[in-house]
Amino acid sequence: MDEIALLREAAPDVAPPTDAALRAGRDRLTAAARPARRWAPRVPRPAALGLLAGAAAVAAAVAITMAQVVAPEGHGSATAAAAEVLRDAAATARNGPPVKPGVYSYIRELVVFSGEPERQCQETWLRRDGSMAAVGASSEQAGGRCEIHDPGHRPPTLRGDDSDRHPDTDVSTLPTAPSALRERLYSDAAHGRGQNPDDKGPRDQLVFTRIGRLLRMPLPPELRAALFQTLATVPGVDVVRDEKDAFGRQGIALARSFGDQGNTARVEIILAPGTYRYLGMKTVQDMGAPAPLTRLSALLTTAAVTRPLQRP
Repeated sequence: MDEIALLREAAPDVAPPTDAALRAGRDRLTAAARPARRWAPRVPRPAALGLLAGAAAVAAAVAITMAQVVAPEGHGSATAAAAEVLRDAAATARNGPPVKPGVYSYIRELVVFSGEPERQCQETWLRRDGSMAAVGASSEQAGGRCEIHDPGHRPPTLRGDDSDRHPDTDVSTLPTAPSALRERLYSDAAHGRGQNPDDKGPRDQLVFTRIGRLLRMPLPPELRAALFQTLATVPGVDVVRDEKDAFGRQGIALARSFGDQGNTARVEIILAPGTYRYLGMKTVQDMGAPAPLTRLSALLTTAAVTRPLQRP
């Protein structure tokens, strides 16, 4: 289950936009893009030639813009601002301490949903391929403490079986050369490897969200650096500065928007400035409701464990 699915679970009563609402939105967009008719005097032939040349240039620019909008998946890259941040993040990650990934990764996070006064402490166990093996939640205690034995604790439940569905996607098998890692992640996304069963969407977004999950796990420095470098090649990735995680920690976010008219979403991976340590994730989904649905998390603990439901 990815962050979008968790967000939908938090607000199951919000209905998706109707077909009529979607048609109305598209009609407004088409009307706004249609040029207004205006009268123009007859243009002498030399000027007309110049006008035609100018029109050709405009048409070429429009064609280039449209090509960028409808570019095939996997083509393009992050914005220049995002690429600069990710270049620094990769250089910093290479100097990190050595880490040996475990069979499973235990993750404890503070989670806040829009419109929900109570903050949750969520426990997640990730498989070696980065997919979710189990998840549980409890209420936040005073001072932001997460007490896993409180009365409101929701016991963790397994997602599917408790084994790796795709052992060949173990993070220890992922290449650390950026070009090879990119090729591998896009291939995995195309064949459903390393994904949760309900992960849906274009490959660019599947790769982006999977990298976000992997960055929460204990990873070797070379792989963490390569993930940052791969993020710089994912189309549509941009920077959101002065973002905060659910714990209020200041960060810098790498964001990507996706979806269509009337059902859009944005996912942000929040990193600590300077160290580029993973802080949390923010997911915003607009399904036509009066206010968008938001899920904001903050990473509290991460550790390698040998089986799901085991705590460090």
